[in-house]
Amino acid sequence: MTQPERLQKILAAAGVASRRASERLIVDGRVSVDGLVVTELGTKVDPDEARIEVDGRPVRSQRMRYVMLNKPSGYITTLADERGRHTVAELVETPERIVPVGRLDRPTQGLLLFTNDGELANRIMHPRYAIDKEYLVLTDGFPPPEVLQALRAGITIDGALTVPDEVRPMRETRDGLLIKVVIQEGRNRIVRRMFDALNYPVARLVRTRIGPVQLGTLPRGAWRDLNDGELAQLKEAVRLNEDRDETPRPRAERQPRNRRDRR
Repeated sequence: MTQPERLQKILAAAGVASRRASERLIVDGRVSVDGLVVTELGTKVDPDEARIEVDGRPVRSQRMRYVMLNKPSGYITTLADERGRHTVAELVETPERIVPVGRLDRPTQGLLLFTNDGELANRIMHPRYAIDKEYLVLTDGFPPPEVLQALRAGITIDGALTVPDEVRPMRETRDGLLIKVVIQEGRNRIVRRMFDALNYPVARLVRTRIGPVQLGTLPRGAWRDLNDGELAQLKEAVRLNEDRDETPRPRAERQPRNRRDRR
């Protein structure tokens, strides 16, 4: 017999839903244990011995997988596409059903995480945990310093001001300026839309980091499991405590940038 665990944690670990969403399933009376409906949060059961069902369907435990992919351009971030386009599911093959954490649009390359850990995925995407993402942006043209300063000050998209955490020119290329952009914002195509607003469209966009996890030297189109150190750092970044549920802390207020950040 294994150590009893909270029911919502078992559901999240099985990939049913995030822990918060699993709590709602329990409260709504949709979860049963050994044939009896359980509605009390905090109920502990043995995941190896108990028969757990959600809406009458059995919940089967599965090995947790945490995968990174270096997404090439031309792939849709979904598991299936009704129009027959290439999807990222074609690039990652595991016996477990894992899903992308967030999205990269079709032309964007770089780091994409996959997992069947619903709680971790939810926290990575939740704005309250303020997980930043780092991109390398190649612009179509050579924006002058005043344009980069306008980007640092923030761009209003759909009525909401988006302020990057860092905007740093890296080097000039034959085709345009290569810029490192760090941002917490997760809205669809937000980096491209910010540069479009400044009339310097993105020619190439590569995500190189999510929180503490770096893309590194992983070849384009290849994938691998996160190592123990990367996984531990990622869980620490989202304050994922294995022993108890935590309430997300409010997003920290932005601190004034130092002079180095204004280069």
